[in-house]
Amino acid sequence: MGKVEKITIKLAMLFIGLSLLFPARVLAAEKNEINEITEKKQIIFLLDASKSMQGDGQWIEAADSACMIASALPQEYEVALLVYNTEIVYEEDFGNINQKTRHALEMVELQGYTTPAVALETAADMFDSAADKRVVFISDGEISLRDQSETETAIRQFENTVDKIAEQGIKIDMFAIPNDKTENEVSYGTKVTSGEQYTVGENQTIEEITAKYLFQTLQIEKIELGEAVSGEGNMTVDLQDTYMQNAKILLASGENIEDFHVTGQCESLNMLQGNKFAVAELENPLERQITMDYSLENRGNIHIYLIKEYFLEADMEKTYTSEEGVFTLKVNVVNHQGKPVLDSETLKNNISVLIDGQESPYEVEKGTALVPYQTDKTTNVNVEVAILSSGNVIHYIETTDTVELTVPVVEEEPDYTVLWIVIILLCAVVLLLSVLYERKKQKKNDGETGAIIVEKSEHSVLSRYDFSGQLAVYLLKGEQEDDIPPGSIKLFGESRKSISFDWVKDRCGIDYKLSDADKIRFTGGKDHTLCFKNTGYATIVKEKQILKRERKYSLYYGEKILLIFNNGGTEIELHYKNMKPSER
Repeated sequence: MGKVEKITIKLAMLFIGLSLLFPARVLAAEKNEINEITEKKQIIFLLDASKSMQGDGQWIEAADSACMIASALPQEYEVALLVYNTEIVYEEDFGNINQKTRHALEMVELQGYTTPAVALETAADMFDSAADKRVVFISDGEISLRDQSETETAIRQFENTVDKIAEQGIKIDMFAIPNDKTENEVSYGTKVTSGEQYTVGENQTIEEITAKYLFQTLQIEKIELGEAVSGEGNMTVDLQDTYMQNAKILLASGENIEDFHVTGQCESLNMLQGNKFAVAELENPLERQITMDYSLENRGNIHIYLIKEYFLEADMEKTYTSEEGVFTLKVNVVNHQGKPVLDSETLKNNISVLIDGQESPYEVEKGTALVPYQTDKTTNVNVEVAILSSGNVIHYIETTDTVELTVPVVEEEPDYTVLWIVIILLCAVVLLLSVLYERKKQKKNDGETGAIIVEKSEHSVLSRYDFSGQLAVYLLKGEQEDDIPPGSIKLFGESRKSISFDWVKDRCGIDYKLSDADKIRFTGGKDHTLCFKNTGYATIVKEKQILKRERKYSLYYGEKILLIFNNGGTEIELHYKNMKPSER
């Protein structure tokens, strides 16, 4: 073998060795977004608001049940709500059930007769291509109109609608509230669609039924924190780690919950409370220890649950140690923020690495699982990372990949001295050329006339949400006597991160010089709200209350605020309104 051939072989072996020594990604074939929900599920609650629901506390219990389930469900679920008698009297689309919804349900007037087919047909049209679709009736089950003939027609209409629903793969569940006057005609839907029916009063309250529906029918993973008979309580909740996207603390009681507080470090805290339930959602908790306290109107039973939701993904690297002939498979499991989670004993115990179907032991080093695999020949192995829920809601796409483990053939130990010298010299040349180029560029810039002016940018108000709706602007009191008509500003689709009131008034034809108008800024908020913050010395009044400076507030559709400038010389009222799709 000639000298040239020997050098060529040595270089080829060098490159093979380097490719094995440096990590190589092998499980990146089908990457999904870390927060992707692979199987969306939809639930629509149908609440009976007819006169027959005027029993002792029946309606409030129905409202509590629907809102409790909606607030406790993980992100794979979308929940909507319809309130009906002979027509739809109140509606919340998917994703809009919140504390405002709960307050609105308290104001619903129970009256009229009952034709559930109207609500069922509306619900069927609201579903999209979700993998799992459910309708949940909370009703006494009565179908009733003015006379027997109309009632029989309504019953047939309901049964025909149920038959169509069944063909679409929609399941009908029911929380039945007893009514001695009638039979439960609505239960026909649960029978035809193989749904679940719970009856209040059969040795179970509606609060118990709601919990069973969450944790048994829907099989939502949870940790039971406790069950007690008390009038008040205080406890520290251990989240076990801080890798979840959100943690929900759920209270359900047979008595009214008057006071519920949760204290802990997190990026965002959302609360939803009814009469006999309360839910606190902590988004991206920053510490394990959370403090919770509550009080009840009367001493009674209370159940406390913890629901944790994780978004995890896994990838893998491989390295090879030639001295021992051992491959090391490096498995990384990260959360929605890209943080390794194997440092959590709770999660580690539920994560398995399988090679060719057999579970392999591993050690964790700096959040990475090190899985040894010994072989003396080139081979292909199937690697799978499996994750069990075990009391936690975990979103994870199980993947199996074939990994080629290539054992390099080394005839003799090559001498890389000359190669490294060449590499070092090349690096030095590149560095020298880079320095010379930068010096030349600097001289050129120094010889140019003029100056570079860097303007201080306006402090941006970052927002995670888009603008919605529109603002109606009314000049109530001005320093001038000219009559300025009301103005309207469409916010929907506005591309700005934030807008100032100075921008709003200019577009409404208000040419007054208003001190600190630019210090009032608006941003899009969650659930189509309009957020605002006052950093100046103007006065903002909402619902007869003067709002504090330097604090962020929100407006819902239909709400208004009063802006007072120039020591009371100018008063302007802003109305936040929804927009029809045709107006956008």
